[in-house]
Amino acid sequence: MIRIQVDDLNSQAVEAVLDNELYYIILDWNETGGYWEIGVRNSSYVTLADGICAVVNYPLFRAFQYPDMPPGDLQIVRTRYVNGPPPRDGFVTGVYQLIYATAEEALVYTNAV
Repeated sequence: MIRIQVDDLNSQAVEAVLDNELYYIILDWNETGGYWEIGVRNSSYVTLADGICAVVNYPLFRAFQYPDMPPGDLQIVRTRYVNGPPPRDGFVTGVYQLIYATAEEALVYTNAV
């Protein structure tokens, strides 16, 4: 599993090598709705998926299993017991983490459930 570092910014593109390929994870804070939106772009910065609502403990790429998408899965996990979606500062406080499970790890997890 790969922990993706999220900075204290309202909008950011995080460069990440996922399953040996470069992608950009786009994070945008929606101030009106009070939630994070996630997007994925390839190494050429072409949008592969956009507008994914940041839900905790759910495989965020499950509905986006396109050939160009990363083969693993992205999840937001809590490091402490708290309710609700990650707040604006949820990642930088360490209460929430953005985690990528490689294709092999995601397959093992899916088969275990």
